[in-house]
Amino acid sequence: MNLPQPDKSSAAVRAMFDDIAPTYDLLNGLLSANQDALWRYRAAKRLCVRKGERVLDLCCGTGDLTREIARQAPGSEVMGADFSSQMLDIARRKDASHQYMEADALALPFGDGEFNAVSVAFGVRNFEDTGRGLREIARVLKPGGRLLVLEFMRPTNPALGRFFGVFNAALAPLGRVISKHSTAYNYLPQSVGGFYSKGEFAQLLGKQGFRDVRSFDHSFGIASSFLARKGQFF
Repeated sequence: MNLPQPDKSSAAVRAMFDDIAPTYDLLNGLLSANQDALWRYRAAKRLCVRKGERVLDLCCGTGDLTREIARQAPGSEVMGADFSSQMLDIARRKDASHQYMEADALALPFGDGEFNAVSVAFGVRNFEDTGRGLREIARVLKPGGRLLVLEFMRPTNPALGRFFGVFNAALAPLGRVISKHSTAYNYLPQSVGGFYSKGEFAQLLGKQGFRDVRSFDHSFGIASSFLARKGQFF
């Protein structure tokens, strides 16, 4: 996937997501054939949250994974955080029973070791500095705490690469028509093409202090989940 690199500065990404917030859920469903809901359900199952645990759903967008984790783990405390105020407004309108707050993933407003688990669905790829974002996640996790990442990874399988190529050819025009945003749906294929492969991302997690890294494919590898633990002495 030889595509130009998008502007991943925090200011540019925040502005883009604020702009597309009103049509974000609609386009997610259309472009994934509603598979994104199944991916989040399975990712939440992997995280295996228990009663009484505190969970941070980072880059929560309109809160779909936040609500799914809370639904699967009654008695837990699940907080959604995102740096797009427009996304958070929609999350609160969809379900005001959860706590949502505006926060930058590269400078989280939490103390060390506050959470038993952190989840990030389709957000790590948007970090301006991936390593820094992962270190911030490790900082707010308790020793042994779990990280769940659901993401699109750069394909290394030629067949999957061709699929993404065909998909992306239709993605940008449809996204422009529905969202009325001229560049947001060029950003998705560009950011995937410039991101890590599954193997590279697993290695990066290890370098940032995570252990027991495991990965799981969704829909034949279109999306992937990673589950890891913060090292006890990180």
